[in-house]
Amino acid sequence: MYSLVILFVIWIALGLIVGYGATAIFKGERPYGLGGDLAAALLSEIIVGLMDWYLVPVIMPGLAPIWKFVAALVEPFLTALIVLWLMRYLKNR
Repeated sequence: MYSLVILFVIWIALGLIVGYGATAIFKGERPYGLGGDLAAALLSEIIVGLMDWYLVPVIMPGLAPIWKFVAALVEPFLTALIVLWLMRYLKNR
């Protein structure tokens, strides 16, 4: 239970960092403003993180707990970056 609470705090922190630093990463204007970037990054971090936390053990039952924790940290971060890139790509089309 405590590890999930810690993950929530980490997901929120990473979502805020990725959302705020999106212009430095992607070199351009924010198509939906700072609020849009923060909201998209936070939502994608939390949704994908929860999916990883609950679905990875179902898909791979023999997975060590540390790898479950690592997957729940790395994949949401990468997904948030992809979502922010897609927002910029689709807005510029």
